[in-house]
Amino acid sequence: MALMFIFLFGLIVFGDAAFVDTLGKCSLKDEECTKSLINNALNEISSTGIPELDIPPVDPIALKNVSVTVLGLVDITLLEGQAKGVKTCKFSSLKIDLEKEIGAYEFTCDIDIEGKYKVFSESPLIKNLLGGTTVHGEGNGKVQLEKLQISMKFPVYAQKRDDGEIYMKCDYSKIKYDYKILGKTKFYADNLFLGEQEASKLVTTFLNENWKFVMDTFGRSFFDKAMDIFYSYTSKFFGTVPAKHYLTDDFTSIAKP
Repeated sequence: MALMFIFLFGLIVFGDAAFVDTLGKCSLKDEECTKSLINNALNEISSTGIPELDIPPVDPIALKNVSVTVLGLVDITLLEGQAKGVKTCKFSSLKIDLEKEIGAYEFTCDIDIEGKYKVFSESPLIKNLLGGTTVHGEGNGKVQLEKLQISMKFPVYAQKRDDGEIYMKCDYSKIKYDYKILGKTKFYADNLFLGEQEASKLVTTFLNENWKFVMDTFGRSFFDKAMDIFYSYTSKFFGTVPAKHYLTDDFTSIAKP
């Protein structure tokens, strides 16, 4: 769930015109302008949300009953919690070329996820790594992602609709992304068991000492879940506002149905 903040890009750029108009306009050819617009908007809406879109503050982001199965080995559910750190996100690259119909961006954040969790595994691999008969628990947990870097590439084009306006159109099924932890990852948990033995300290020590292996091996399952949330949110806003409200470019010659 660390990546839920990604959907904010869609809200900022493709959201309600009244909100976008307060940010000014950019040309897609001016990367510094677009990066500045997104960074400033992200900081602004993190604490206030976007009232006209009924979007609540996004730092923290409330999370409830979010379940992930990691490589078919471990079932993890965040019963109730929150993600903090959206306002720390900074875009280092943001490029959209509608003539070539491709977009890409990269940003880095410090994200903390905490709350009540539930976990269960009978996987032989997990047993071999940690010992015990089963791994199970229900308690309080926290994950700190230091300098989480996300890079994405996505197909996007200028779409002219029946209302005569031009919108940005993205094919979510073809989005590709990657992630890196440029800093470290830290894990905390209580009430975690190996078989009948309370082993919170043992397990979290293993995770913290091997965080890079853990994130490289198991991390994508969590990020895939976050991407699903990103798609569900941005799909509601992506085509809401015509491009003319936030971009200075004229896309008439390249727009298609």
